[in-house]
Amino acid sequence: MSISRRDFMKLVGVSAASLALTRCRFAPFATCYAPMLPTPTVPPFAMERLRLCWLSFGELAQATIDEFNHVLPPSIESIPQTVIEGVKPTAAPKTTSENAFGQQLSARHRQALDEIVTNGELTRAVADLVQEAYDAAVYHVWRSNAPITCYAPVIVNYAPVSADALVKQSELVSELASQGKIDPQTLANAKAAIEHDMAFYALTDAELSSLYDHIIAETQSQVQAVPAFENVELEITPDAREAARFIINMLAGQ
Repeated sequence: MSISRRDFMKLVGVSAASLALTRCRFAPFATCYAPMLPTPTVPPFAMERLRLCWLSFGELAQATIDEFNHVLPPSIESIPQTVIEGVKPTAAPKTTSENAFGQQLSARHRQALDEIVTNGELTRAVADLVQEAYDAAVYHVWRSNAPITCYAPVIVNYAPVSADALVKQSELVSELASQGKIDPQTLANAKAAIEHDMAFYALTDAELSSLYDHIIAETQSQVQAVPAFENVELEITPDAREAARFIINMLAGQ
């Protein structure tokens, strides 16, 4: 049974985070002013939980190795429940044991994105693009560390390269952010690379197939090598640009 690229990526999984939640409560005081409706904001730690998902690729790699060595992988149950106090937990999708931790990561990532969308901080279209890109990265990390056959050989397949670039760029930006300094040029380069990735994930199945057919025809007619992913011209749509901006700001803690 064939399955589209988008449907396939939806099968890949998410979750991860660990933060202590403290709350300060103050006694109400009298006021003569009429009460005002609160301004919608991102739920506490929604953005941070999202960021922690992107910081979990190393843990996913180790969990994958442990999984195939019959060692119990991390699970959502091991994360303190104070992390999601006041937020309805989202159970990980029912799947086989393969990539169990990756699927928990995907579920948690989607939950945090849904909260951000609900509060009007991000459009659904952009959130879906961010989720698809994250799922692709999760699958790539799992596949790269699982002792199974690599990606099926095909003439053109930029999915692994794009996912690998996304993982490396996210790790770079996160590392620089943790050091408290990010060179503007480095950030601009990372943003450009992620925009290119987002443009790739924004392609429909038909557009992707057409792109591959065109590249194959060009390489065969001119007897030349398949161009590197970064050299392939892709249209940076407004959603792709916004998705890249959102990811960069999230990773940089802005």
